Amino acid sequence: YDIYSGKWYAGGQRIIADAPYERMPVFVKAGSIIPFGPALQYTSEKPADTITLNIYTGADASFNLYEDEGTNYNYEKGAFTVIPINYNEATKTLTVGDRKGSFNGMLSKRVFRINIITPGEAKNLDFDAKSDREVVYEGKKLLLKI
Repeated sequence: YDIYSGKWYAGGQRIIADAPYERMPVFVKAGSIIPFGPALQYTSEKPADTITLNIYTGADASFNLYEDEGTNYNYEKGAFTVIPINYNEATKTLTVGDRKGSFNGMLSKRVFRINIITPGEAKNLDFDAKSDREVVYEGKKLLLKI
């Protein structure tokens, strides 16, 4: 956003977009995965379940969801997990891979809410809205046709 001209720029192009306080536009690159967790006041308030994944289609995307205890340095000793998440544009599939690692108090299963956002179709960022799809993940690979 150029504060002097009041114009938005995205991907090398100028975009004229209204941006009132109550409705700020967000531009996201095609081929992005953006995760959202529950609102927390501090890391150990409650387990970070449910995770919403906003998948911005139009290109392949990948993301590694990293988690640890959040309250100490045990991650330095290998106490953490990584869940690989990949979107394949050609096959329109989302893969939530096998969880690698472990730590005390980790969730053995969790819920992923999945939202699909396609190029040229605006979608409100509403954390209370119904998701496009919801799956239970138990640490093993999930292959989802979008």
